[in-house]
Amino acid sequence: MAPLSLVDAKRRLASLGQLPDLAIDLAEAALALASLDHPARDPNYYRALLAEMEETIGQMAQGVEGAVERSAVMASVLIGRFGLQGDDRDEDSLDSANLMQVLDRRRGPANTLGLIWLHLGRRQGWEVEPLAFPSHFLLRLSGAGGQRVIIDPFWGGRQCDAANLRDLLKNSAGLGAELEPAHYAPQSNRDVLIRLQTAIKMRYLRHAELGPALKVVEAMLLFAPDQLPLWREAGLMHLRQGNLRSAIAALEQFVGRAPNSAARHRASVLLQDLKARLS
Repeated sequence: MAPLSLVDAKRRLASLGQLPDLAIDLAEAALALASLDHPARDPNYYRALLAEMEETIGQMAQGVEGAVERSAVMASVLIGRFGLQGDDRDEDSLDSANLMQVLDRRRGPANTLGLIWLHLGRRQGWEVEPLAFPSHFLLRLSGAGGQRVIIDPFWGGRQCDAANLRDLLKNSAGLGAELEPAHYAPQSNRDVLIRLQTAIKMRYLRHAELGPALKVVEAMLLFAPDQLPLWREAGLMHLRQGNLRSAIAALEQFVGRAPNSAARHRASVLLQDLKARLS
């Protein structure tokens, strides 16, 4: 199959925006997003690699029912067989979180590795949930008898207890932060993709690359058109670049979709001012 063109990649992402969340294939979505930056690469190569990982896990996991044992099988295959490891040394690299790049290099940041583990675990028919834990991608894996464990794909699927989670939280949010029930809440598929793309957007912004960061936001809007903050962010980014018509179009989407609020009022005032500039 030929590489996925930019038009086709955007069309696929837009089609995800019309799907129920549970119907979203995370790997296919991430490959479409990766194709936006690497349109010359054939996604079939990466599909085949993921399928090989899936098959190997399935072979080694026959008869394995416990959550801890399932996690160990995944770690053995992904790290031992395929050499896939967490690596944040390139955390500020503009391309380090791209799924294709991670699979090529066999190392990458927590969000992308977590997506791979999540996809492959679900392909085994296992119950795997991404958690809304701040600043670090964690999964909850279930097994027979109601056994559940929280695992960290970045660190080889290590099992995390409350002490580990507390340390992770304090390292990212400060010593005063404490674990809350919301940190254990499952995330949706769209949340996972937004989390992945937000990390990429922030890399661009740290490098003052506003144009590429805006493209990331617009890609997110293709698969998550109901995310109101993204419309507002896109409008403000277009405004900073002097794209008044595009800024107006994005802010109109925000104002038209947002409930009556202070943010909606401020956006309406800005929208009127921008339209006045064009008249």
